[in-house]
Amino acid sequence: MKIAIFHLAFIYSGGGEKLVLEEARGLKERGHKVTIFTSVLDTKKCFPDIIDKFDIKTFVPRLPSLIPQWEVFQILLTCVLAPFLAFRFRNFDAILAANQPSPWLAFWTRKLFGIPYITYLSQPTRFLHPRKVDKETGLIFREGRSFSPATYLMKIVKPLANWVDRVSIKKSDSVLADGEYIKGLLEKIYGLKTTVFCPAGAHPVIKQLSCVSRYKGVLKVNGKTISKPYILLTNRHFPQKRFEYVISALPIILEKFPDVFLVITGQETDYTRGMKVLAKQLSLEEKVLFLGLVKEKDLKKLYSQASVYCYTAPEEDFGMGIIEAMAHGIPVVAWNNAGPTGIIDDGKTGFLAKPFDIVDFAN
Repeated sequence: MKIAIFHLAFIYSGGGEKLVLEEARGLKERGHKVTIFTSVLDTKKCFPDIIDKFDIKTFVPRLPSLIPQWEVFQILLTCVLAPFLAFRFRNFDAILAANQPSPWLAFWTRKLFGIPYITYLSQPTRFLHPRKVDKETGLIFREGRSFSPATYLMKIVKPLANWVDRVSIKKSDSVLADGEYIKGLLEKIYGLKTTVFCPAGAHPVIKQLSCVSRYKGVLKVNGKTISKPYILLTNRHFPQKRFEYVISALPIILEKFPDVFLVITGQETDYTRGMKVLAKQLSLEEKVLFLGLVKEKDLKKLYSQASVYCYTAPEEDFGMGIIEAMAHGIPVVAWNNAGPTGIIDDGKTGFLAKPFDIVDFAN
């Protein structure tokens, strides 16, 4: 089959982006011809060491970067042009749509050319259905808060966007939900009755290090030497991820395990600077290591040698990092709230801390 995968944007190395890339890889390995289409593509920020291996195209030519928040306007332009862009996909056999405006584009392609589409969602459309943490921090697309023209325009079109969102998702030939928690949320928000439970996975590592090997020795990543044992955190550097929870818990952990380090991967943002200030205020500069964006091979190395993986996001709909850590045999600590509750069997495959009790998280 000739399959098109639609995705919102590839502008950072996140779980949603990795999920789409793995979908493409898996379908291609099964003999299908796969092309990925997106509104915005930044190959320097999104898995730069592997993204060139995939056939990825943009829906429309890139707008000038001199335009403030050009990425947001590019996505809005894609939505407006959807009926005209549909012609481009008339020769595909099927479309897999992940996050708006993907279902909206797929909707028009089926309406005009009869191409079936499946919508695979890891979350409801956040612009229309923000979480509590999104309301507290502000919705963030790349770095910093949304502002002026883009924010104003999005508020104006919100009623229309809500209709577009509901129609294009409910008209899907099938809707797949990335996890148990998000399945219930999607059914509640969109009134869906036949959502298919389809959680993301990770490639299990058969040969794993012994516990002793995870506690002793050193490794080098991005030119930095990391002493074991260490706690690993791999989320995007956005306020919604709440790194401050584990940084604040670290002094409690160090009372019992003084040799432990906290290792944080990911492209640095304005939020990172705030976390570095917090670490300094708590006299943890030598204990918290920010590695920056790491290559996939180095990320696997970090997973394989970590003692514990922590997941600090308070309202995550799923949690790819949790799955990847489990695939490497690492115990995971997360909050007993939202997506992680459908992944972690408390006390068996990880630990679910009382939301949002720093002491319990540390313990």
